[in-house]
Amino acid sequence: MDHFELVKNQFRKQAANFSDKQSNQTNESYLRWIVDSLPSAGEGRALDVAAGTGILARALAGRFDRVIAIDLSRDMLEQGKAETEQSGIANVDFVEGNVERLPFRVESFDLVVSRFAFHHFPDPIKVLHEMKRVCKAGSVIAVIDIAAPGDPELANAYNRYERLRETSHTAALRREELESLFRDAGLAVESTETLDVSVDFNRWIALTGADEAARRTIRGDLEAELAGGPATGMRPVRRDGALFFRHAYLKVIGRKR
Repeated sequence: MDHFELVKNQFRKQAANFSDKQSNQTNESYLRWIVDSLPSAGEGRALDVAAGTGILARALAGRFDRVIAIDLSRDMLEQGKAETEQSGIANVDFVEGNVERLPFRVESFDLVVSRFAFHHFPDPIKVLHEMKRVCKAGSVIAVIDIAAPGDPELANAYNRYERLRETSHTAALRREELESLFRDAGLAVESTETLDVSVDFNRWIALTGADEAARRTIRGDLEAELAGGPATGMRPVRRDGALFFRHAYLKVIGRKR
C-alpha cells in the first residue's frame, strides 16, 4: 500500500477522537508552549501543514487574519471543520492536499508551521522545502514534533514501538537531525526547545486502534524496563498503579532568509 494511503487509513480511525479534551493533543498549556513562541500578523496568513483536525490552526486564529489548515485525510478535515464551526471561529479554512505538493503560490504565508506530523512523512526534507517555498522571505517556519532519544540505538528502539502502535509512523527525528534538516533546506535556525510530557499508555495505545499483539508487546517491554530490563527509549513510569511514559516534544523555529 502507498504510504499516503496508509496515512489516510490510519487517521480515518482516529478522526472522531483526535481532539479528545483530555488528551495531550488539546492540552492548553502545551498549545501555549507552541503558540507563544510564534509570531502574529493581524492582517497576515498562516499555514498549518498536516493540520489534522486543526487544533493548532484554531489556536492561531486570533493572531492572523486567515489560517489555512491543509491535510491529506478528508476524515480529519471534516472533523476539524465541525469542531471549528462549533467553536465559532470563522477565519480557518480547511484544504485537502498532499503536503509534498502544497497547492499554494510562492511566498503566500507569513507563518508556516507543522505540528506532530513530521514523524509520518516518508521524505521530510521534501515537505520542509515546500513549507519554505510558500513562506514569505524573512518569515518564520516552525516544526513541532515528538523527538526520538539522542542515543541512536535508543532512537531505533523508540521508533520501533511507535511503528508497532501506528503503522503510518516513519521515524521521529532526534533533535540534531531536525535542526540539520532545517539547515539543509536553507533555513536559519533561531531556536530549539524540548518539553517533557507525560503520556497515559492506555489512552495513547487506544487512539490508533493498535492490535492486541502490538499492545502486549509494547506494554510488556515497558513493564520489563521498569523491572530493570532493557531500555526502550520511552522512559516508562508508574503513577497510582497506571502505566505512563514520557514523550519529548521538540520545537524548532527557523526563518526563511
